[in-house]
Amino acid sequence: MKEKNISFYGEVKLSGVLRYPENGLEGECFPAVLLNHGTLEQDRDGNTLTHPDGRKVHSKNFFLEMSRHLCRAGIATFSWDKRGVGGSENGEKDSLSLVKDSRAALDALNAQDLIDANRIAVFGQSAGVYTTCLLAKDDTRPKAYILSGGLYRDCSEMIAFNYLRPVEYARKSPEQLKWVEENDLFGLVLGLNLSLRKEAMKAGKKEYTVAYKGKKWIIPLDTLFLNPDFAPRKQFRHISRPALVIHGEHDLNVPLEDAYMIESELRGRCFPIELVIIPGADHSFQKVPEDKEERLKERMSLDCFKRPYNEEYFRALVRFLSRYL
Repeated sequence: MKEKNISFYGEVKLSGVLRYPENGLEGECFPAVLLNHGTLEQDRDGNTLTHPDGRKVHSKNFFLEMSRHLCRAGIATFSWDKRGVGGSENGEKDSLSLVKDSRAALDALNAQDLIDANRIAVFGQSAGVYTTCLLAKDDTRPKAYILSGGLYRDCSEMIAFNYLRPVEYARKSPEQLKWVEENDLFGLVLGLNLSLRKEAMKAGKKEYTVAYKGKKWIIPLDTLFLNPDFAPRKQFRHISRPALVIHGEHDLNVPLEDAYMIESELRGRCFPIELVIIPGADHSFQKVPEDKEERLKERMSLDCFKRPYNEEYFRALVRFLSRYL
């Protein structure tokens, strides 16, 4: 594939990369996919730059790997650095700012001579599914959507699903507590203080403070979720084009059941819906170990990022996009 660096403007200056097939014909315009970040994806390549504890983590290159597979199938991609990352300027960061940046990125992608503006799909990973749905509310340009690892139920349920886990594991023995403190201290601290988060959300605060053994963290909050109209489950009503709902069998970030909830919400509308569950895959569609405890520990430490991707995930994306772009 070839790459073209692109700067574009929304509320702030953002920097991204268009990746497109290397062997295209002269003057050929490619179908393309706009890649919307999840919480864990921070740069244009789809990497988490640091663990919430502050430790560097292994580069998983999620968007880069996806681009390689899609470009081989003749499909271009466009992704960018989040605000304050890489070549993008800093600015206010919340769910609505992500939607604004996504719309600015879609504008930039549409303007590229290499791209067929009538064959653009939007991909959302995890929290990027929420972004994608809100983008679809007021923008009818995309011809298809990929909803990857998306949340349907209330955010507080997802927070509990993620952060009660390290607490429960740590309480089993002093040795396990020590392991969690060394490998997922941030998750442990959040899990121990879920009541503080709930109280801060009810009070409409934009942040709250947690502490553990002399250390303190200031945790930002997105108060948009206090508005019932912006609950994740209510945003799928904005999807009105063919959609692929895809989820990893062993997702420890968003429960597998949410994929079935999303599919049920979309089923019966006047456009095609496909549901694909990738066996033996996690939230990032990387292969998981067979042992359940080992899967849990790799999720908490983020050593799961070192695992290879399940190739069936990329094949499913290509099959869907080949049908609808």
